[in-house]
Amino acid sequence: MTHELLVHIGRLPPQGAGLRAALAMASRLGARLDALHVVDLPAAAFTVPEAVPMQLDAVRQRSTDARAVAGDWAALLSSHGLHGNWRVGNGDTVTLLAHASAGYDLVVMERSSTMRGDAPVGFGVVSRTVFASSRGVLVVPEASPVVTLGEHVLVAWSGSRESALAVRSSLPMLRKAARVTVIDGSRDEDVGTCALPDTDICGWLKTHDVTAEVRRLDEAAIAAPGPALLDIAHAENADLIVMGAWGRSRLSEMVLGGTTRFLFMQSDVPMLVAH
Repeated sequence: MTHELLVHIGRLPPQGAGLRAALAMASRLGARLDALHVVDLPAAAFTVPEAVPMQLDAVRQRSTDARAVAGDWAALLSSHGLHGNWRVGNGDTVTLLAHASAGYDLVVMERSSTMRGDAPVGFGVVSRTVFASSRGVLVVPEASPVVTLGEHVLVAWSGSRESALAVRSSLPMLRKAARVTVIDGSRDEDVGTCALPDTDICGWLKTHDVTAEVRRLDEAAIAAPGPALLDIAHAENADLIVMGAWGRSRLSEMVLGGTTRFLFMQSDVPMLVAH
């Protein structure tokens, strides 16, 4: 079965860590890789009615320029032995990505390490796409070197629905990984509500042809596991973190902090997440 990936290209010409990660993942899985560039029309464009025709002309020109990149995209994929389409959409980025995600196995997006051009974590384009998408999302920090992807995968397991969805989305990568490490941060009271058919995560992974080593998260780190997970990823050269996103509300994470918020802001390791 051919896996299908969709990478969001936020700026032209295509570039950056998100693109490198998408190419690396597609090459590793032998997947088809489509790209989507969205030409949006900001709501602010309608604040001055006289300027609307000029704004619409600018959008049409940007769309024309974006479609002209199709040949370059085909050449880039060919140089990596890959196939896929170049897609251009007009409208809201989150809406278009969420809609398109239903037709793919995974969506790849780059996350800026600053607030430049985006709302705070939990309310920005990447965060809202994770919430709205019907698939897992590979969130690639802008600063990530992406030397390898999927050699050593670190699974942050909490027993939650979000965690289970992320693991399910990552199975193709886990099967290809040289090493899979599960960091189990679930609590005893979570066992009865585990979202997987088997409460033993490693047993469940083994039924899917994935061999993993499991370690309990240090008790002191369970309350705030973000820093501990990132330290483990760095210490053991993990090049991909798999985790559930926003096990509690976005507002709670904004006010109280949380693992998703911490890793979105601090991690330089790509994260395959699902909500």
